Amino acid sequence: MSSNKIKEIVEQRKKSIQRDVDFMRDLGSEIIKKNRGPLSEIIKYNQGISIISEIKPASPTLGDIKKNINVKAIATEMESAGVIGLSVLTEPNYFNGSYENLKLAVESTKLPCLMKDFVVDEIQYKIAAQIGATNILIINSISNLEDSYRKALEYSLEPLIEIHDSEELNDIRHLYDIGLKPALIGVNNRNLKTLKIDLNTSKVIIPKLKEEFGDKIQIISESGINTEDDIKFLLQYKANAFLIGSSIMKSSNIREKILSLRGLINKIG
Repeated sequence: MSSNKIKEIVEQRKKSIQRDVDFMRDLGSEIIKKNRGPLSEIIKYNQGISIISEIKPASPTLGDIKKNINVKAIATEMESAGVIGLSVLTEPNYFNGSYENLKLAVESTKLPCLMKDFVVDEIQYKIAAQIGATNILIINSISNLEDSYRKALEYSLEPLIEIHDSEELNDIRHLYDIGLKPALIGVNNRNLKTLKIDLNTSKVIIPKLKEEFGDKIQIISESGINTEDDIKFLLQYKANAFLIGSSIMKSSNIREKILSLRGLINKIG
């Protein structure tokens, strides 16, 4: 997505907040208990390949990925294949996501669940917390990071801070300087200006994060991960986990695709 596309998505997300208000009203006082640890905790103690599988019906670059999805079936299939967490798109305009999908994922699995959206209003934190998400995405380039981070903590959500280039390490340092201690960083391999995906983004940024912050943070490589070989490449540079959406959702057999990514069966398409 180009920087202009990001601005367009953010502006449209602001305009669609009434949907969130309506969802919150219909949700009422029901609170789904988490009873599961946040992603950083699961990643830290997992002995195998840590894959966070994404429930993503569509995207601005690919269009429809899977139509008329059965979220409960997909989420349980992903869990049975050994992923350590789920990322669920709730952005409605360009990714065809919904809070209903997140709620179903939380209800049908025991996995940590990340609410993935363009967060532009406090009500999004409220809903994420109420329907049992453990984590929420904060895209550093579109957020006031300090305010967004504090707001996530206020709602007992672990933030996944997403960065795209080395300059953004300064913003992570700032959080540490003011006494906040981020546990989870996502390095997105997609260049938001050119749309291109390059795993070398993780190759460059992750070692810098590890050198400066060591094991205090768990680092997720995001975007463009299609095969076990991609994961092996990223492991060389000390990625702790892998957020994988399109290649899993496009697969005709989600369970086998995840097992192949984990290196447990022969590579498949």
